[in-house]
Amino acid sequence: MKKTFISGAVAAVFVTAASVVAGGVPASANPQQCPSGYVCAWGDSNYEGRYIFAPGTDLSNIGSFMNDLTTSMWNRTGSRICLYPDANYGGETLGIILAGGSTPNLSAHANDKITSWRAC
Repeated sequence: MKKTFISGAVAAVFVTAASVVAGGVPASANPQQCPSGYVCAWGDSNYEGRYIFAPGTDLSNIGSFMNDLTTSMWNRTGSRICLYPDANYGGETLGIILAGGSTPNLSAHANDKITSWRAC
């Protein structure tokens, strides 16, 4: 009986470790994890889903992981940032997030359209 319990416990540990390494649950970050001096973006409303934390105020290309997939943001810098639909700050400004500001739901004009941002 003791051998069966121990081998079952060992198997459970390996299954748990495998699911953590394989990322069985989609990544998500608490907005409180957004570091000071960073701009943080999430793929879903209310700071849920995929995310990117970028240091400083300028990001010329958010990359394929988050391109046109941003729905909520937090600007933890001392400058306001302007949001753009194209790389290298191209296209019409989609919106502005004030210094220290955040939004759990971007406007329909900016939602899922952001590719770059910079201080403005």
